[in-house]
Amino acid sequence: MPDGWKQINVMLRNKDVEAWINVPNFGKDSQIKDTLTPDDIRRALKAKGVTTGILQGVLDRISSESLFDVDTLVAQGTPPKPGEKGRIEYFFKTSSDFQPKEDEDGRIDYYDVSFLENVKKGDKLCRRIPPTNGTPGKSLLGEELPAPDGLDAKLPQGPNTELSASKGPDLLVAACDGCVTLNSTLLVEVNNRLEIKGSVDFKTGNIQFNGTLLITGDVKAGFRVEVTGDLEIAGSAEDAEVKVGGNALLKKGFIGNGKGTISTGGDLTVKFVRNQNIRCEGNLILGGEMMNSRAKVGGDLTAVGRKGAIIGGEALVQGNVEVAQLGNVSFAKTLIHAGCDFKLVERKNEIDQELEKANTNEEKVKKALYSLSKLRLKMKGDLPEEQQKLYDRLHDTMTYLPKLCEQLKGELVEINKGLGEHSKACVKVTRVLYPGVKVSLGKLSRVFQDEMGHVTLRETGGEIASSS
Repeated sequence: MPDGWKQINVMLRNKDVEAWINVPNFGKDSQIKDTLTPDDIRRALKAKGVTTGILQGVLDRISSESLFDVDTLVAQGTPPKPGEKGRIEYFFKTSSDFQPKEDEDGRIDYYDVSFLENVKKGDKLCRRIPPTNGTPGKSLLGEELPAPDGLDAKLPQGPNTELSASKGPDLLVAACDGCVTLNSTLLVEVNNRLEIKGSVDFKTGNIQFNGTLLITGDVKAGFRVEVTGDLEIAGSAEDAEVKVGGNALLKKGFIGNGKGTISTGGDLTVKFVRNQNIRCEGNLILGGEMMNSRAKVGGDLTAVGRKGAIIGGEALVQGNVEVAQLGNVSFAKTLIHAGCDFKLVERKNEIDQELEKANTNEEKVKKALYSLSKLRLKMKGDLPEEQQKLYDRLHDTMTYLPKLCEQLKGELVEINKGLGEHSKACVKVTRVLYPGVKVSLGKLSRVFQDEMGHVTLRETGGEIASSS
């Protein structure tokens, strides 16, 4: 059947990029099987204008397997390739991860979950990756097929973010310190003021935030809150660790069993404190009593409200102390040290410990050198290599320790001078001072045996004098 190829149905599809054929089954005994060849298929394709992209292997299979009445792909052009869409690459987690962390021993820390992701000003937040151009295709008929370019992506710039001045307009960076989030409108936002509605507990985990923080509830025992800005706690803080770079306000109390600490770089205002520890670089303002607590204050300490009192515990205050009540009727041991730089006191304690350690080490070194010297005599002046190295190290240490002690003692002299500067400090009690209270002004101290009312304590003539 010389003209059998004319019966082959050629179909161009997909914008003339694909050529399909269908070979009919004519007559009895599949007579076309003997006459149909790959060349016949090529004639049919050529008659349709298809001369390139022909799949020779498929043609051979159609002929050898007599694939009749089946649509078969036999030629392919080059389809157009659309450009890739532009996209945004994020440099932070775009969803909160509340999974507890596992330490090296395999223990799960349910306090330390990831609630916030902090950034510093200038930190990278996200980057726009531009779209790519489309690649044109070519049909089986030789026509060029245009390809669309990829759609652009827009940088999701939200509040407190800016385009990078040094790395181009495709990079978004933080315009301030804070917490980065992808907000409800899918914009990248840096919050330098954050509000936690509720308490800091197992729902939030520990909090570390670059900025100012408001907590509408409490800070529960065992949790940690650290902020670089100011902090306001509408409730109370329990046996927690709270570190504040600026000022802190606790509208209720700071209570617990002595395991809690609050340290601030600025002022601390708190309603009352019981059995806790405070380190305040600025002023400490008490709305009520501070009982059996330890406070180190870089400014003034005031508790002049109707219930303002310091009962038990110890307060080291660099400035002045003004309080309604000191001590109580039970003669609670209460220590007030005004005009005292607590950082100097801390350093003094460190030096005392270092001197004690140096003296102990010196005795140990002397004993070790004595033992090695006896061994050297026994061996007629020659020690084994390892013992000789040890001897040399101990000898160097013995030379170093006295110099260290001398340096520490010199620093201690200067610290004691600083601790003696107290001429401007005073302690003012506006209502009552009870027996059992010890007041220090610099190096001067006085323990009060009698109850006194409305008294101001100052240094006068080398002693602590009282005046009404």
